[in-house]
Amino acid sequence: MGKKLLWPCSIALLAILAGCAIYGSLADSGSNEGEAGISISKAEQSLDELYFPKDKVIDVKVTIDPDKFQSMLDNPLAEESMEASVDYNGEVFDNVAIRTKGNLSLTSVARNNDSDRYSFKISFDEYVNQTLGGISKVNFNNGYSDNSYMREFLAYELAETLGLPTPKYSFVQLYVNDELKGLYLAIEQIGDAYLERHFGTSAGALYKANGGNGSELTWLETIDSYTGLDAKQGKADDDSLLHMLDVLNNGSDYESVLNVDHALGYFALNVAGGNFDSYHSDKKHNYYLFGNSGIYSILPWDFNMAFGGYGSGEILIDEPTTGALADRPLIAKLLAVDAYKERYHAMLKEAIQGYLSEENFAARVGEIQDLISDKVQADPTAFVTFEQFKQGVQQLISYNASNTAKITDQLDGSTPSAGDGSGMGGGMGGFGGGGMGRPGGNADGAGFQGGRPNVDANDNAGGFPDDMPNMNANGNAGGGQDGMPNMNANGNAGGFPDDMPNMNANGNTGGFQGGMPNMNANGNAGGFQGGMGRPDFGQGGGMGGFPGFGGFNSNAVVDQNALIQEAKNVGIALLCLIISCFVVIWYRRKR
Repeated sequence: MGKKLLWPCSIALLAILAGCAIYGSLADSGSNEGEAGISISKAEQSLDELYFPKDKVIDVKVTIDPDKFQSMLDNPLAEESMEASVDYNGEVFDNVAIRTKGNLSLTSVARNNDSDRYSFKISFDEYVNQTLGGISKVNFNNGYSDNSYMREFLAYELAETLGLPTPKYSFVQLYVNDELKGLYLAIEQIGDAYLERHFGTSAGALYKANGGNGSELTWLETIDSYTGLDAKQGKADDDSLLHMLDVLNNGSDYESVLNVDHALGYFALNVAGGNFDSYHSDKKHNYYLFGNSGIYSILPWDFNMAFGGYGSGEILIDEPTTGALADRPLIAKLLAVDAYKERYHAMLKEAIQGYLSEENFAARVGEIQDLISDKVQADPTAFVTFEQFKQGVQQLISYNASNTAKITDQLDGSTPSAGDGSGMGGGMGGFGGGGMGRPGGNADGAGFQGGRPNVDANDNAGGFPDDMPNMNANGNAGGGQDGMPNMNANGNAGGFPDDMPNMNANGNTGGFQGGMPNMNANGNAGGFQGGMGRPDFGQGGGMGGFPGFGGFNSNAVVDQNALIQEAKNVGIALLCLIISCFVVIWYRRKR
């Protein structure tokens, strides 16, 4: 009898021990994941506190050979990297690379003899293996198109409240060889650190839209046709990209190739945040695509033209394109699905009733104004006067109130949310309020508004032609090129003819509605509150920061995994208990 009982008892014991061993292993794994989550949180907290704080302005001090820096200023369009050292909020990094950066923001400053306020990029790992808390590159944007200094900052905070992956960003006082260059916005370059924080991996395909062929994401059949999508070094997966584009344009199972929520959030961000220097417009740029295991996310990027900087005409939330809706399949296809449109509308509602509500937005703008006002007033290279800065802040608040009211009316059905498929129309806007001028901002804002002829879609770096009329409010040639016809304060001398055609991205001739807009001193020709600055097609970025209202928890994925693991552990423990019960019952019956 003893021998007969030996086997069942042994089996029961082994089953229990195996179950406990598995449970213990998984529990340890869950514990390690929890510790990893804490580690990630601490690492990001450290990153925010040391390098990208949102509640203070830190100093970034570059030391470089004066002759090399002068060479950079003399040849800014070369964008040549120079070796330097940088003291980043008290932490010193030697052997970094610094260069000028940007598109229109770069060429416009280069053409202005009165300013050398360039945007810069610092690469920490160009020459040696080092990073800024894991980040290899940081951009320093000069605020060329933004009288308020805070458009991009606010846009990235809004992105976070919508749960979108955002780069790190913060205000800094930038010095070069102990000379203050001014108040800049420091923005993390999208790279491995960003991808690992938001997606848990940097392995995958990464493409940046440059505004060229295929960046509208239509179906072009061969990968070679997509010259508008630049693969970042070592991160190309052309087969998966082409498959995604095929499904988007010719299929219907969008979730098999797209992170749909990221796409819908991107639409909501641009519409609620008034950002049409993006995929939504003729420029079809300022975004990245990241593909992980065949699922692509659209990544928000470059928001210096947000809150009306690209024009502030009519808006259609369900047709949010400046041209034909069908020419932007990512928007057209997804918003044609009722369930997706409902989710998109919910995101818009969340934005305008939360972060962008009149009270919340005005309060946040006021906080940032208090944070940076002294720095703006003392900025030795500012594009605008301090008065223009204060006007820009008020225009920012006014634009948001107007835009959110329009969205509210369309969400509740008071006004149409879509048209005939031709899009919202409009084009480049927001030129008024502080022209380029000289440092200190002598121009009073005579600039273009929503009716300006569109710059050619391929005009990525050259900016405006040399013979373009100068829109200086004082009627002189400040910031322009020699021989440029002057558009004086009344907009009636030496400028464009009243019936000048609109040169759109395709080179077609389609004149202005109602003739050429009057470019008067207040810049009110169909535009935004007198405008908020000049457009900038330069690079930008940013990340992290103000949690906003109902903001994005960067540890949400970690917490979800921990819950799943805990459920598995409980299930295994219950299974062990059930097996043990069956063994006991079987043993008792045998007896």
